[in-house]
Amino acid sequence: MQQTHFQEKLSAYYQNIMYMGTTVEQFLIDVIDAYGANDPERAKSLIDVDQKVDAQQVALEQESVMLLLLQAPVAGDLRKIVTSIKIVANLERIGDYAVHLAKFAVKGDRSLFPQFVPRIAEMAKRASLMIRESLTAYIKDDEDLAMATARQDDEIDAMKKAIIADLIMLQPKNEAEMKQIYRYISICKDLERLGDHITTICEWVIFTVKGEIVDLNRTAKAE
Repeated sequence: MQQTHFQEKLSAYYQNIMYMGTTVEQFLIDVIDAYGANDPERAKSLIDVDQKVDAQQVALEQESVMLLLLQAPVAGDLRKIVTSIKIVANLERIGDYAVHLAKFAVKGDRSLFPQFVPRIAEMAKRASLMIRESLTAYIKDDEDLAMATARQDDEIDAMKKAIIADLIMLQPKNEAEMKQIYRYISICKDLERLGDHITTICEWVIFTVKGEIVDLNRTAKAE
């Protein structure tokens, strides 16, 4: 009976992790839409979503501690809870990068070098898809999907390099153009780091399945 109660708690706990992940994914999607549509007012209104994400992180970390201390899980359950703690931390950081994109949508001048907007939006959309796939791998303990998702980070890295290479070839005529170029470069770097956090989630999914940490960034470079 006690074991059944523990499994019910675990099931609810995992559902809460997925809810946080869905919140972060939708947050990023909404910000991308506001950015692509040149809707600074909507982007500004979305910034407060990050407070919800932060609150979810605190609640889930407390729940994790309670499960570890009071239930003393072993083997697979223990690895899954440890993985969940790591995933929550990475989801919170992804939320922070979504905030950065929202603030850029508010402050940026879309009349300056608008040709980069769809390219950056596409980069962000790739990242949002990676979030969904990494969470699917987590809930299903799917090592193959985790590996495949992590490999998509190479595409984000390549997009970042290509965009920045084009940006540094521009010849700004004034301070406003210089600032806009800097903003574009900054958000590209943020999106690259966002992809790195998703890759880390995938690494911890593999830890759940195999009980070992694999450096997927290093593996991808070796391939």
